[in-house]
Amino acid sequence: MRRLTHTALQALLRKPPSQRVDLIDGAIPGLMLRIGPGGATWSLRIRVVGEGGITRRGHQKKGNKSRVSLGEYPTLSIDGARALASTYLDQSRKGVSPTAALEATATAGGLTVERLAEKFMDDYVRMRELRALVKYQCAVRVHIVPNIGHVLADVLSREQLRALMKKVLVRVPRGTGSRDRPRGGKEAARSTLGVLRKMINWGIRERLLKRTDNPATGMEDNLPKKRRKERVLSLEEARLAWRAAGTLGYPFGPVYRVLMLTGCRPGEWSACLKRYLDLRHGLLVLPADAYKTDHVHVVPLAPQAVEILQTVLRQHCGQSGDHIFSGTDGKKRLAGWSKGHERMMRAICAVSGERTVEPWTPHDLRRTVATRIAEQLGVGGEQLIKRVLGHADGSVTAIYNRYGYVKEMRAVLEHWAMELTAGDSQVTTIRTRANELARTEKGMELMQSRTTGATIATVAPRCTPAKSYASSDSK
Repeated sequence: MRRLTHTALQALLRKPPSQRVDLIDGAIPGLMLRIGPGGATWSLRIRVVGEGGITRRGHQKKGNKSRVSLGEYPTLSIDGARALASTYLDQSRKGVSPTAALEATATAGGLTVERLAEKFMDDYVRMRELRALVKYQCAVRVHIVPNIGHVLADVLSREQLRALMKKVLVRVPRGTGSRDRPRGGKEAARSTLGVLRKMINWGIRERLLKRTDNPATGMEDNLPKKRRKERVLSLEEARLAWRAAGTLGYPFGPVYRVLMLTGCRPGEWSACLKRYLDLRHGLLVLPADAYKTDHVHVVPLAPQAVEILQTVLRQHCGQSGDHIFSGTDGKKRLAGWSKGHERMMRAICAVSGERTVEPWTPHDLRRTVATRIAEQLGVGGEQLIKRVLGHADGSVTAIYNRYGYVKEMRAVLEHWAMELTAGDSQVTTIRTRANELARTEKGMELMQSRTTGATIATVAPRCTPAKSYASSDSK
């Protein structure tokens, strides 16, 4: 028996038969599409185990055949109808009547996944002002609602989630429209599954759902194993990237260089605002409400980073917004990293004279900085590396130890900056040891003042800027 196809059904809908016809699908037993002048409706014929009584040997008999309506086509697609029919068939084999389950759900309000997602976004995500709002919106709008939004949340099954994950895993390239974006892939599947799991758990806690189980629990086992990234640039590769970034213009030229000098996440510099900078004292202060781990993170800036940022603020920073790196005159954060990184790779090839280079990502620069600092410190330097990277420390000792290690962080970052820019004739060392010690000692007071409310303006003396970044680009 042949499987129903979308092409064949669309042809029938354009010229529907004058009398009602049942088209049987060869993929799922009992699944059929009833099509006629008034439209097309999916239905499923089932027999529930146990409704027919018990045999002499104690086996449960199947009951009489009954028809369950699934939904209208094409609102409910072929794949959606097959997934829903598989769920009902699985329930009937276990002795659960899908009709009874639907009636029980209807008495509880019959909340669909789409309606549950709306409540979840309004009453949880936006109410808590989560910084991952965009991630939740993308998962709900792009993947969850279009595929399973019509399904009642109380009867959502693992089989339906498995079918959803298979769809999301398929990588869809960027379209031709100006607002089209690539969709799907492994990370999108993990993100969608995480949002679904949190959403259903929230619905159960809020008594919006009658079910007590979460079908998304443990579903990660059905996704490809997440591989840890291990790419670390060698010192020669990092110096080559530094020189290549000097050939790029604003915004990606300077942003790549400050990434290499600070070890920050690309997203932190993309969303960095003017008020986060205190260039007079050589500091980047990321507030708790803008940082991933919800605590203030202070990053000492090497002289090279200070001069790069001074040049950006003086020559490129937009007047319409507060973002330092932006393609919209400061109104919005820096975007277009994929195209910017392609330019970076081409610049490295041009500088090195090689036709190809071993690929890496902007986030690999953070891993590179951490690795090079570890080479400086040796055994026992994990605590300082954690401070440089801004990782949260949940230990009991961290509750009592309020020292911020700014002096030590500045020393290792400046040592790394000297290594990175060594051999670059456009970079000069301009700070004396006395000024360095004075500033770093005062830098400690900033970390201690985070709990007392002291202002940054009273923390450290003025530092001398390094050589102009603009001149290095022009040459």
